Amino acid sequence: MSLESFFAPHFYFSYDVVFYVLIFVLFFFLGELLHSVSSKIGSKKQLFLDLNETYMDRLKKHTIYISVFSFIGAVFYLKAFVDHFGSFQAFFTAGALIRTDLFDGEIAIPFYAVVPMLFSYSAINLAMVYYVKYGFSWFQVIPFLSVLIMSFSQAARAGLVIVIFQILTGIIFRLLLKNDKNVKFKLIKPILLIIPTLFVVFTLVESFRYQNFSTSSDRIESTNDSFNVYTFGGVAGFSNYIDNIYPLDKPLTLGRYTFSSLYNVLGIDKAETGIYDQYLKVSPNNTANIYSIFRPLIEDFGFLGFLIWAFVLGVVSNFCFEKSLKGSLVTLSMSISIYIYLMFSFIAPLTQFNSFILSCVLCPGILIYLSKSKGKYHKAARIKIV
Repeated sequence: MSLESFFAPHFYFSYDVVFYVLIFVLFFFLGELLHSVSSKIGSKKQLFLDLNETYMDRLKKHTIYISVFSFIGAVFYLKAFVDHFGSFQAFFTAGALIRTDLFDGEIAIPFYAVVPMLFSYSAINLAMVYYVKYGFSWFQVIPFLSVLIMSFSQAARAGLVIVIFQILTGIIFRLLLKNDKNVKFKLIKPILLIIPTLFVVFTLVESFRYQNFSTSSDRIESTNDSFNVYTFGGVAGFSNYIDNIYPLDKPLTLGRYTFSSLYNVLGIDKAETGIYDQYLKVSPNNTANIYSIFRPLIEDFGFLGFLIWAFVLGVVSNFCFEKSLKGSLVTLSMSISIYIYLMFSFIAPLTQFNSFILSCVLCPGILIYLSKSKGKYHKAARIKIV
């Protein structure tokens, strides 16, 4: 919110939003505090895997399998767009028409492209777990290429933003697990790089989307305006919603917006593009349909459910974080998911993406399977970073 007042002072802001943000943070903190205190009271020595070369090879193999599977899906995904426009050149110059045709249902995406793409974030999650424990390896590039191809295919930004957050989270955990004395100073660099990196991504996507690759002042101003809408539009949109719409005189939607894509697949309710089809003013000259995680949570579960969500998320977050620092790769995978969810929360809930939901279940499941298949445990306090 302080960044909004500095970078986008003309965007709408309501002090009522401060209350919702602070109460969410408070209950999240209380959840973390409860688990932290209770875990110390009943602390026991934990059993962790002896993560030797065999385990490393297994993790590498499973990560490559899922990465290649998602990459194949990404190639077929791009092919569907190229086929729709007739040639790669026609597709490359289509610009904003790509998204128009996609959202109008005119581009037929085959199931053999959709299904593998569901595993893209699972592949990245496992790749980052491998990176935190063993460092960089060539195969970790594959899942990132998959998301890059998918984002390029639909001239989208969300996938790339999520990838950047995943990389940042992986870097942070690797630094933390190194137990370096100067870790706090080393964390500053990747955190400071996040905004310029996001701006470069926005510039490239906007240039491709609107077929304008010039570096004129008008173009830079337009890109900056779009960047501000994406970055601060969630808070501004929620401010407009709180001031002019809330409370709604309708029953709770019980996950309709928080899990919009899942509800769509299950046939419970149709998902709108961007969760909501309602566009509200976020500034005197801009509209948007993003409302951070707060509007979906409140409309789905009410204010009490909103608080419970924050509290439970805090408990789970602290549990995963503490176990991750002690060497559990299962909870490290879960921590990566939780932290990118929190990073993306100013835009929308990541639970709107089925690929994210799948990664929250599949990746810990794979890591548990790898540990059970080995069957050897030892007492450990912290993993060694190679």
